[in-house]
Amino acid sequence: MLNFTPEEKKVILFLLAIGFFGVFINFLAKLNPPVKKLICPQVSLARLDLNKISLEELLKTKCLPQKTAQRIIAYRLEHGAFVNLDGLKEIRGIGEKRYEKLKGLFFVE
Repeated sequence: MLNFTPEEKKVILFLLAIGFFGVFINFLAKLNPPVKKLICPQVSLARLDLNKISLEELLKTKCLPQKTAQRIIAYRLEHGAFVNLDGLKEIRGIGEKRYEKLKGLFFVE
C-alpha cells in the first residue's frame, strides 16, 4: 500500500527526527521557564555610588519605592556617608531579600 523509495524513507525519517527534537526542546523549555521579571530593567549596567546618588536618580532606577528612596537619603544625611553596603540593612523597608537585590546595583566608594 505504501511503497516509498529509499530517498522518501530518508526524508520521512528526517522529518520525524526534527519533530521529536522540537518536542524535546519544548519539554526542556517548560522545565526551565524564562525569567518573568527582571529586578531593574530600566537601570543601565553601571553601578551607582550610594553616597553620591540623589533622590531623583534613586527614583529613576524604579527599583525602590519613593518612601524607601527618601529613607536612604535621610539616613545618609543623619548618619553620614555609608561605609559599606551593609548600612542599607539598617533602613526601614529594606530587608534581607531587597538587600540582596540592591547590592548588585549600588557600590560604596
